[in-house]
Amino acid sequence: MIRKYLSFLTLALLFLLFTHEETEASNQKVSLTLPNGATYYGEVKNNKPHGKGTMRWGPSKVYSGDWYNGQRSGTGKYISDRLPEDMRIVYEGKWKNDRPDGTGVRKESNPDLEFYVISKGTFKDHDLISGHTVTQSMDSIWFDYRNGNTFLEFSVSDRKQANELMHSKLARGHIQHLNYYKREKSALDYKGFEYARSMEDYGSSISEGVYRTGDYEVMELYTGVNQRFEDEEFYRVENYKNGKLVTAKDVKENGRFAGIVQGKINNNKHVLQPYLGEFSKLLKDIGNDPEPISCSNSSTSVCEAFPIKFE
Repeated sequence: MIRKYLSFLTLALLFLLFTHEETEASNQKVSLTLPNGATYYGEVKNNKPHGKGTMRWGPSKVYSGDWYNGQRSGTGKYISDRLPEDMRIVYEGKWKNDRPDGTGVRKESNPDLEFYVISKGTFKDHDLISGHTVTQSMDSIWFDYRNGNTFLEFSVSDRKQANELMHSKLARGHIQHLNYYKREKSALDYKGFEYARSMEDYGSSISEGVYRTGDYEVMELYTGVNQRFEDEEFYRVENYKNGKLVTAKDVKENGRFAGIVQGKINNNKHVLQPYLGEFSKLLKDIGNDPEPISCSNSSTSVCEAFPIKFE
């Protein structure tokens, strides 16, 4: 009996010693050069990135954070900086199986084109599936929110109008587009509306009713009324049922249609209220996004934030 106990104790000690040695080995920081030319410095296991470390793909791409069995998994930050040819992309947040997966923030920018995008929320296999997005281009700012059961999109023509909306001055901000869709959790269809108003009547439209997602997740009117400015004298009224156009007629415009669209937007601005706080933060982040700062040995800016050393 004593012999059996001693044998069991010896095996247990050997197991603990082996586990301790394996853990210590994985915590050792080493440098690796991968077959694709990437370089890595950090913790490894079985000669693969495992733990915390930093990998570079040439002078313009770098990731620093958690690794599991050679893949980015856990929490980390990725920068791809190829200015001025391409977009600068920065993602910081959760990763799984080498892809953004979980909560995070992604920024895309090209200052030469005056184009900025920032998304914050939950990502799945690189795509934002729930959260807020702000897109600023030369002539407009777009705001998007989605969570599976609610979709919201609206746009304004400049930052001044955006700031008015962010400070809840809903009556003063001139919205160009306002699209809103909402469904019950168990429902297939969304109820909502799409309003678009241009400075001139051309391009103005109204759509209200029940929507379904079509190709590329684009909302399509399934049952309801669509109205759009047709020419200098008429706007067209179309009735849809179960995805089919059932009636259509032209209505004398008399200079009223743009005003009708604006009235629809004003009466439905209240749907923005729950989302303005987060949109305001993202809009501020775009404004405070620093210009890339070149390093002494590189024409890109990834070295301003890396390498991150883990102690």
